[in-house]
Order: sequence, then structure tokens, then C-alpha cells
Amino acid sequence: MPDNLRSRFVAATPPAPVPEQRAAPPVPPTDRSRLRAPEPSGVASDADVVRAGGSMAIATLFSRITGFLRNLLIVVTLGGAVGSAFNTANTLPNLITEIVLGAVLTSLVVPVLVRAEKEDADRGTAFFRRLFTLSASLLLAVTALSLIAAPLLTRLMLDEDGEVNVIQSTSFAYLLLPQIFFYGIFALFMAVLNTRGIFKPGAWAPVANNVVSIAVLLAYMLLPGELEETAPSGVIDPHVLLLGLGTTLGVIVQAAILVPYLRRAGVDLRPLWGIDERLKQFGGMAVAIVAYVAVSQLGYVITTRIASLADAAAPLIYQQHWLLLQVPYGIIGVTLLTAIMPRLSRNAADGDDRAVVADLNLATKLTFIALIPIVVFFTAFGPDIGVALFAYRNFDTESGMLLGLTLSFSAFTLLPYALVLLHLRVFYAREEAWTPTYIIIGITATKIVLSLLAPVVATSPARVVILLGAANGFGFIAGAVIGALLLRRKLGHLGTRSQIHTTAWAFAASLVGVAAALLVDRILPSFEGLGSFGVLIKVAVSGVVFLIATGIALSYSRLPEVQNLGRAFARIPGLSRFVRPDTSRAIEVGESNAQEVSAQITALDPFVASPAPAPMSAGVVRGPRLVPGAPVSDGRFRLLADHGSVPGARFWHAREQATGREVALTFVDTSGNAPLAPASSAAAAGAAAEVSRRTRRLAEVPGVADNIEVLGYRNGCLVVADWVPGSPLRSVAEGGDLDPQAVAAALVQLIDAVGRDLPLGLDNHARIRISTDGLAMLAFPAVLPGATAERDRTSVTSMLALLGVDRADVGADTGEQLVVAEEIEPAPAARPGFGDKSYSGGSVALIGAVSIGAVVLVAALTTYLVSVVGGDAPVSPESIQGSATETTPRPLPRVQSLTASAPEIADGDEATVWAGQGGVTLQLDDAVELRHILLHSVGGEVEVYGLPAGTEATDPAGLPRLGAGSLREGQTTLTLDRPMTADGILLWFPAPVQVAEVQVVGVG
Repeated sequence: MPDNLRSRFVAATPPAPVPEQRAAPPVPPTDRSRLRAPEPSGVASDADVVRAGGSMAIATLFSRITGFLRNLLIVVTLGGAVGSAFNTANTLPNLITEIVLGAVLTSLVVPVLVRAEKEDADRGTAFFRRLFTLSASLLLAVTALSLIAAPLLTRLMLDEDGEVNVIQSTSFAYLLLPQIFFYGIFALFMAVLNTRGIFKPGAWAPVANNVVSIAVLLAYMLLPGELEETAPSGVIDPHVLLLGLGTTLGVIVQAAILVPYLRRAGVDLRPLWGIDERLKQFGGMAVAIVAYVAVSQLGYVITTRIASLADAAAPLIYQQHWLLLQVPYGIIGVTLLTAIMPRLSRNAADGDDRAVVADLNLATKLTFIALIPIVVFFTAFGPDIGVALFAYRNFDTESGMLLGLTLSFSAFTLLPYALVLLHLRVFYAREEAWTPTYIIIGITATKIVLSLLAPVVATSPARVVILLGAANGFGFIAGAVIGALLLRRKLGHLGTRSQIHTTAWAFAASLVGVAAALLVDRILPSFEGLGSFGVLIKVAVSGVVFLIATGIALSYSRLPEVQNLGRAFARIPGLSRFVRPDTSRAIEVGESNAQEVSAQITALDPFVASPAPAPMSAGVVRGPRLVPGAPVSDGRFRLLADHGSVPGARFWHAREQATGREVALTFVDTSGNAPLAPASSAAAAGAAAEVSRRTRRLAEVPGVADNIEVLGYRNGCLVVADWVPGSPLRSVAEGGDLDPQAVAAALVQLIDAVGRDLPLGLDNHARIRISTDGLAMLAFPAVLPGATAERDRTSVTSMLALLGVDRADVGADTGEQLVVAEEIEPAPAARPGFGDKSYSGGSVALIGAVSIGAVVLVAALTTYLVSVVGGDAPVSPESIQGSATETTPRPLPRVQSLTASAPEIADGDEATVWAGQGGVTLQLDDAVELRHILLHSVGGEVEVYGLPAGTEATDPAGLPRLGAGSLREGQTTLTLDRPMTADGILLWFPAPVQVAEVQVVGVG
């Protein structure tokens, strides 16, 4: 056959990249007049990424340290009650920003922005200008509405009949809600800088926010007086103004820091109205993400209301325990998972189910090997951690114990929380936006049910918060179960056996470590004279012993993921001489992704009530991996054998699951298959519609496979036709010894079809099969873009030459027929895949209901077992049966009425002043638990002693000392170091002072 004809039919090859043609972006002339190096491009080089990663690792450390100091100062400076009022108001901007913009921006808009930067001739400038204009307008409107609705928002979070000061919280809200605008703008600015390869400013900006907040809290300590937990403090109160405006200033600084870098990067912030078409097509997904966040926020609101009804300090304790749990996961995310997470998303978007299972398995084992020791340590040392870190100044030891117990009873949350984040990665990468919403519904429903039961079974209102923390953890267990069941439907086994092996080793090693730590804790002296700082020393020493003992135990496991953990520890300055992992045995996870590092760093800095949605794939999700045995089209078909491909289409023999009918499937991909330059979604959809229209015209055409059906399929369409039993054209031609007359007769129908001037799409011999009836058939119909009738005629000529037939012989009635045996193809075993059938809505609801019910039952059983064990448990058999001894709310500390040996200091008139030194006795009407002494003076020193009932004294000898301190001009609040219930106090002034008024705050 002549070469020019034979070349029309070529061997099947994988699809070649066919990007949509676009105008190249204008390239400005290079200015060399200043003899400087070229400006960096918008895409970071590998060296830039490495340098950015190192800087961001340092930023992570500083962000965590300063963030912890900020939270610590909120707790110890404001105390439980005022801290709850302030923190509840301060979380409102985070919650509102997340539901209005934050989640959609992170999961959906940023990936589209990255595409726009790569695709558009102006490198996404117009896209970002429209996005910035729309977002800024939306944020301004939402901020204004939130300020108007501030009283309603605080009353939504706090019950008016609860223990937290709603009026005080509302006053804070008026000053803190403007953060909504600046949080949203910061997220937007950071996103566009990241697309330009500029990561460091966004990583360091939260540190600046923390520093400003720390400065504000230190200034609050220096301000005369302090906020009272029951006082109806207004917006103009100096303390409220300082905390509210100062905290908001920190967020403003965080956003403003990025502005110079935006200008340097040439980002255009001029307003441009309109909505990009690429965003319009994701409207349904945006609704799903907003629903996801709204459901999660509902759970947090209900939890906060229950906490505020139980105890004034409970909302603050709940928030601080959650933030403490976030710290270890944030560090693990940055150190171990930043390379795996983007790869997991890419493999999920590409439909590679085997790679996704491998990545899920690896990420789960790395996470568990790092988190299980932390869970065990938090569980064993939770109360000590709470006291060591927070029991200072206005946050008493009892509240520190409660915070620690909440941490202890909810530490297990870390494990299901990490699993849920991994599951969300896969679903969002596949753009199954509603599946995470179903998961969060399961999490929230479980959490709400258990939270509502918490006040019923708790031994006291103060301990309700401990059960609320545990309820949150059980909610994430339900979410992890639901996510695993939904993934198993698509992916089959998720590698549970190897995960159990890793989990068992991590747990056993942690038990060894915690046993050694508890032993050291018993041996160490109590350091009672140092108070909470002494507890901190013991916890620090025990923690070091725990790490060493656990590390030694894990070293015997020979688990490769232990080497990865060791490699992460070795990067910490000073530890490399002690931690020497065998890197040859470590699992290779690839290089960290700077974009991912940036996301991990900033995600956990503000308070968030729900797991942040993972980035979607911005419309470049591929169909499932096409391999023998894999399901496709939501499980309708199962692939049997690959029959070749052309650019933009792949041909497969398959079986319809429900009927057993054998079919020919032609997978048409109109996105161009070029990862870095895919066609826009609109262009791909338009091309798919045209392919569908032209292919449907082939129905009933002789020589074309019967029963053509065109289905929607990811980035293109799927053409289904009846299977043509027989053999491929190439196999028949290569078999030789063909009867020319029979061959000519076999081609009559197909040649007649070509003569109709209707494009058939004959672009490759792999499309043609010779049936067992001896007829040539277009077995894989799909008229791709560019197909013409002229190309079909040329292809037929080449096909005739391939079979050794002269065109003149075609059409003669010879009565001869090709004898073709049906080829025998392998029958592959069925395997799972992303193309498998999804659960119906009813099935998903059933899975969710069963999972929730099972987890609630497990939680109930666990609660009963804990009550039997006793100790510091927040439940007891009596409380579960409804006969707890302490069922009334714990009274709030109040100013007590008193009489004084120096009447001037207790007459309610600050104009009258007592001047002198020595002792002044204060007699209370009733015995109360003494908490604070408020003194209005011009300075000096004071010591406070308790007077047991019936005792009178003018000298401190033999009396229990409750506290001492220096007086400043104005009001001084002295928090007593030693709790005591008494009806009298002796104030001892060792030097002359002038005191105008004294008040005693206690719980009666």
C-alpha cells in the first residue's frame, strides 16, 4: 500500500495535549538601563519556594507562640466571666466572615483565581479586580448589617438568662464586628499574593496581629481598675474601648501589612464591576460550601448557649480547649502533610483511585503516629496542663483545672478530626461539594444531641463544659465514620489493616511514655511555693521524659513513618544532635507545597468552629481512572478492555451492570488534556455539546453501531453504542489471506455512509470493527471537533489500501462474505473506583442516621463507664440518674455588704478618705467564699488576712494570709491567692495609706 494512504491509519496512542488556543500575554520590553537583575516573575522558582518554606516555618513557630500568649493573656487578664463575654464577641467576626466569604474563597475562588492567572492574557488582573470589587462591597454591607444587629448576634450566642454578661458582650461586639471587613480583605490579599508566588507576608501578618493584641492586653493591665463580670459595661467604658478598638486594630494591621507587597507585585485594586463567568458556573458548589459552614456554625452557637447557661467561665474554657487542640494538628499539618495533601487532591481530581487510597493510607499513618502520643499525654496530664498554662491572676486554680479536665476528656477529638480533614480533601477535589455538607450535618447532629444531654448528666453546672468538649469529639467520630463509609463505596478497602498496625504501636509506645512521665511526676517535689509556675515546671519535665520514652519505644517498631516523624523533629534547632532518623527507611512524600504551607499556617490562627473546606479543583476534575474492571458513569458500566484512543477520545469495551449488555464506550474529553492550559469550562462544555449534536445524527446510519446514546461526562461526554462482536480492523488486516471480493462487500455500507456528506469522524482504524457477519462497522462513534466528510473519504481510501482492496471492486455483488471470528477478550475482576455508583440520597441519610445513633450509644456507654470509675469525672451514677447533689447553678461572685472598723472606707462615698496604717477589720453579713478585694486609694501596700467565724483581731499574728499586693492610684482589684470561706477580713497596711473605699467580692 502507498505510504501516503497507509499513514492515514496509525497505531492508537494516548491523548495528546490539545490546549485551547489563546493569545499570549503581552511581554513588556526588558529595561536594562539600570543595570539590575530582572524582576522576579509571577511564578516562584524552586529556590524561591525553598526560601519561602523556611521563612514560613519560622513564621509558624512565631505565630503559634504569639497566638498562645495572646490567648493566655485574655484568660489571665480578664478571667473566666469577662473573658467569656469578650471572646464570644470576638469570635463573631470570624464566624460571619467564614460563612460570607472565607470558606468559599478558600475552597472555590482561590483555585479559579489560580486558573485565571495562568489562562488569561492579562494574568488574571481583570478577574481579581472584579473579585475584589464584589468582595469588598459584600464585606462592607455585611459588616454594616452586623453592627446594626450586634445585640441580636450576641443574644444568639448567649442566653439572656445565662451566666455570661450579655450587655458587656454586646458592647464588645460593637467594637469588634468591623473586623469582618478586614478579615475578608486579608484573605483576599493573601490569596492573590500566593498566586504570584509571594508567601512570606501572609505568613507573618498574623504574627503582627498577635503582637498588637498582646500589647493591648498588657495596656489593659496598666489601666486603673478592671471590668467586673456583672457590671453592665457600656461601649464608652475605657476598658471596653481599649480591648475592642485595640483588638480590631490588630486585624487592620494584619491586612494593611500586605498592601505594600500588593503594590510591588503590580496588583491592580481599581474597582471593576461584574462577575466572571468561571465563578457563575460554580454557584451550586458555593451554595453547598455556605451550607457546610452554616451547619457547623449552628452547632457552635448551640454549644456556646449551653455553656453560657451552665457557668460564666464555660464559653471561654470551651474555646481555649479547642484552640489548644488545634496547635498540635497545625504543627503536624505544616511538618508532615504539606507535601501529601496537594498530591492527594491532584490524584483525586485525576480520578486515580489507587493513588488516592495510597495517599489516604500514608497520610492517616503519619498523622496517627504523631497525634496519638499527644492524645495520650493530654489525657493523662490535662488538669496539670490547664493549671500550669492558665491559672494565673484572674483565672483561678479551679477554672484552670476545669480547662485541663476539658482538654483531658476531649483529647481524643484530634484523631477523628484529622480523618475528617483527609476525607474532605478527596470530596472537594472531586468537586462533590454536597458530600462534605452531609458529613458536617452528621457531625453537628451528634454534637447537638450529646451537648443537650450534658447539663442533664453532669455532676455540677461548672462541669458541663467538660462534657461539651467530649460531645464535640464524638461528633467528629460520627463524621469520620460517615466519610469512611462514603469513600469505601467508591474506593473499596482503605488500608485499615496497616493503619491498625501503626495505631497499635503508637498507642503502646505512648503508654510506655506516659508511665515514665507519671513516675517522674510523682518523684519530683511539689513546688507548692511557686503556685501554677511550679506545676508548669513539673509538666515540662514530665513532657520531656514522655517524649524520650515514647521515642525510644517507637524506635523498636521499625515503622517507616516513625523515621518521617524523627526527620520532622530533627529539623527543630538543637534536636538534630539527639534525633537521628534513618532517612533511607523513611517514606518519600515529596517536597512541600508553598501554597499548602501558607494555607496551613493561616487556617488555624483565628478561631474557627469547623474544619476549613479544602480547595476544589476549579473545574479540571477528570473522570475515573480507566482500567479494566473499573466502574464508570456512576456504576452503570464496568470496563472490560481498552481499544485504543485518538487525541480527545478513548475507546473501551464495557458491560452494562444492570442488563449485562455489552457496549462500546467512547470517552470524549474536550478540555484539551493539558494540565497547565486546560480549556475554560465554558469552552469545554460548548465543544462537548457540539460533539453530542453531531454524534446523535449518526443514529440509524448504515455501517454505524446501533443504539447510540450520548451522556454527560466530566469534561466532555460519553458516547454509548451496542457492541459489535467480531475483530478490530487492524487484526483482520494483519491476519492476511483476505478475499478481495469479500472485503469489498464488507465495506459497502460504510462507504455508502461516507457518501452522504455527513461527517462520521473516521480518524483512526481503532474505531472500525469487522463484525461476525463480515461487515465493517463504525464501532466507536463520536464526531470530534475538526471531523469532516472529506477527511472521512480520505480515511476510507486508506482503509481500502490497508485491506488490499481496489476502490473499483467495491459495490460489486459477489456473494462473498468475510469470515471473522469473535475475538476473545479477558474478563477482568470487578474493582472499585470513582466511577462506581454513588449512594442515593436516602442511603446517605440512612448511613448518617445509623452512624449518629451508633456514636451516641457509644458515647452513652463511655459516659456510664467513666461515671463508675469516678475520680475527677464530670459524671457520676447519681448525676446520670438525676439525683446529683449539686444541681443548682453555681452562684456568681458578688459584692458583699459589710461594716468596717474605719467607717470611711465602707460608706459608699469616695469623697470620704481614711488615712493611716495598721489593721482595719471588715465584717460581712454572712460567711462567703472570698474572691477579690477592691480598694480605691492613692497607692501603698496591703496584706489580706481571713478572720475565722467568731474571731476578732487587730493584728495579723496567727491569722491565715489570703493575699497581698501593691495599690495603685484609683481602683485596685486584688485577687486572693488562697480560697477561704469566712465572714470577716483583716486588712493590714504596713505603711501609711489613704483609702477611700473598700469592697469585698465573694460567692455566698
